[in-house]
This record gives sequence, structure tokens and C-alpha cells, in this order.
Amino acid sequence: MTKNNFQNSVQAKIEDISPVIENAFNQILNREFEFSVNYSDETQINNLLAESSFPQIAVSFKSGSGDKNIRHIFMIEPDFLIRFYAWMLMDEPAEEITDDHFDALKEGFQQIFGQVKMAVADEKGYFNFTELDAIPAESYEQLSNIVLEGDGFICTYQLTSENKTDLISHYMWPEQPEQFNNHSEARLASTMENEPISGGKPVDIQSAEFGNISYSGTTPGDSRNVNMLLDVELEIRVEIDRKTILVSDLLKLGKGSIVELEKSAGEPLDVYVNGRKFAEGEVVVVDDRFGIRITQLLSPKDRVKSLGQAF
Repeated sequence: MTKNNFQNSVQAKIEDISPVIENAFNQILNREFEFSVNYSDETQINNLLAESSFPQIAVSFKSGSGDKNIRHIFMIEPDFLIRFYAWMLMDEPAEEITDDHFDALKEGFQQIFGQVKMAVADEKGYFNFTELDAIPAESYEQLSNIVLEGDGFICTYQLTSENKTDLISHYMWPEQPEQFNNHSEARLASTMENEPISGGKPVDIQSAEFGNISYSGTTPGDSRNVNMLLDVELEIRVEIDRKTILVSDLLKLGKGSIVELEKSAGEPLDVYVNGRKFAEGEVVVVDDRFGIRITQLLSPKDRVKSLGQAF
């Protein structure tokens, strides 16, 4: 079966970012994976999804911009999610799935999205990712609100680590199929390849030669990856407390007014990094300036939970 324009377009983009995805998985899960992608020519992917074994974990999101938006669904085995969470926290696998597992899974996908955005030139917004969610799917019917009708594309990611192989199915549908049915890009490429430019004058075209290009940071923990981030600026905010008041009470405030907070004197203050809670501390004075002494860092599990609350 010959692939259609949508399938060709999606497959080309997946092949472009596969090295980035592999590297991201290795870093997020603190281990080396053998990573491969198998593509299918099947377009009736709804039937394939309906015939899948359940229960599974469905991760859904959208990519693209303008008229070329794509709906994605990753189908993940529950056992893999349990191990994913344990690998991410470098802990022992739990006996059952909790909300923390879903928060960690969404955080992992957000990290992959971030690495793709940094690694790939994307002037047309193909890799704009929105509406990320992860849900337990006991049956195909539970996916009815996120599955689109019509033809689509499916590929399978194979991840092998420590002699165990996991398969993750990736289903994709175009929101507006007609936007992928035109041949304007193909015609433009053909025109540029076969027709002269500069007023019809012949142009000498030669193949460009480049040295070997390697994707940096293929090894988890590679110091080159860390060095790239050392000069990134992060905002640290220390929060005493929060309080909700009525507009009428707000209008009564004046110079000398006191707003009573709920937190007791002496309680640790929350320290936020880029808007996410990272630690707790106490106020100190250093050379006539306020400072914060860190008294407790959040555990990896609590940090994942706070990250998940942002989605």
C-alpha cells in the first residue's frame, strides 16, 4: 500500500526527531535504551486501536499550528508506566499506579517536547505541542472524545533495556485532512530543482560537502549537556504565604493596615524556582540584606508531583 501525503509528512518528521527522542528517553529514565521505530502503511488506524488489548494508558496531545494540526495518542502498557516512574525517580517499582505516576508521565513528555523544540528548527510550528493529558483507558470507548475519524497514521516505538523490550504505539490523525492533500510543497521543490533562476541564466549547482555531524549528549549524564545549561538564568522566589480577600476588604486597606496571614511565625518559607516549588527555608540576615537558608529540599517524588500540578 502506498503512503499518502499525510503519512509521508509525519514519517519524515518522526525520522528527523528520532535521535532527539532516544536521547531524551535515556536522560529522563537514567538508562540506555536501544530505540527503533517501525512504520505501518495502514490508514484505517481506528480499527487497529479498537482491536488493541486493554487496559492501557493513553497519552494524548496536539501538534502543529494554523490549519495543519495533528491529534496524537500514545498507548502505553500499565506495567511500563510503573517502571517509567521508578526509573525516573531511581526508586523501586510501586505495586499499583497512582496519580503521581500520571504526573511523572506528563512531565516526561514535557521534557521530550522541550528537547525537540531546542534541537529542531521549526519555523512553521510543526512541533508546537498542546493539550497534553494522560488517562487510564479500560476500553476503546473511553477514548471516543480524543480519537478522530478518518484515515491516519500509526508507528510503533521499540525500547529495549536490560533484555526487556517494550512497545509503544503512536496513533496520529490530521484535524483537517485536506490541508495535507495538496502538492504545493512538492511542486515548489520540483520547480527549484529543475528550473533555472536569476532571470533564466544557467546556474552551476554542486553538492555541498560537510564534515561528520554528531548529535551531542547521547550518553546520559554527559557533561556537555550540563555545560550547555550552566549559563541559563532561573528565577528564584521566596513566598511567605498567600491569602484570599474580598474586594471590599481590599478597598479598605490603607497605610498602616495589617493583613493577617495563615502561616505561623517560624514556619519554613516556600522556595520556588521558575514558579515551581523546589525547597523550604528560613529567613536570615546577611550584611543588612535578607537571605534564605535552605532547610529542606523536596524529595524527587514531591518535585514530580509539584511539576504535574502545572499541567
